[in-house]
Amino acid sequence: MIGNARVEVRRLAGYVAGYAIVFILASTLAWPALAAGIPQARDLAHEARNAARAGVPLVVFFSQPDCEYCEQARHEYLEPMLADPSGRARLRLVEVNIGDPAPLVDFAGRRVSHVDFARAQRVRLFPTLAFFGPRGRPLAAPLIGLGLSDFYQQYLDRRIEQAHDSLRAGPLISPPPGRAAQATAGG
Repeated sequence: MIGNARVEVRRLAGYVAGYAIVFILASTLAWPALAAGIPQARDLAHEARNAARAGVPLVVFFSQPDCEYCEQARHEYLEPMLADPSGRARLRLVEVNIGDPAPLVDFAGRRVSHVDFARAQRVRLFPTLAFFGPRGRPLAAPLIGLGLSDFYQQYLDRRIEQAHDSLRAGPLISPPPGRAAQATAGG
């Protein structure tokens, strides 16, 4: 009887050890994707070149501190996309947080603040996702605000598809209506 108990204890210990190993390996493999989050923008010119080499758009996530909609977009849509290898393969994503005091390098190679870059891009509502190609060329209309969260993933997927289409097509897309009016009014 004692021999059978020892066999059972050893068998149970083997199962526990096996599950522990699987748990540790799964946690170790998943940790980098989960811990990474969305990288802060530091050098957009460099990021745009890397994205272009990979054949994907550079998506800039404009956020501000204490923005519940920014947090919702981050946690429900953007971070899960980065954690999924097929999602990560569709784009390069960086964050411009207007509360971040660190400077960044814009598409022209100038050092600017996050808030100044957001102003230069005419970002006024948060969150905003902007889709860029080489040298900061806009590839799709920005996705502004969270809108109806039931449809946000579809809106995001459509903008990513439009950005890919623009990359494949090559020529510049027309600027957003506000910028087109300003360009024609001034010149």
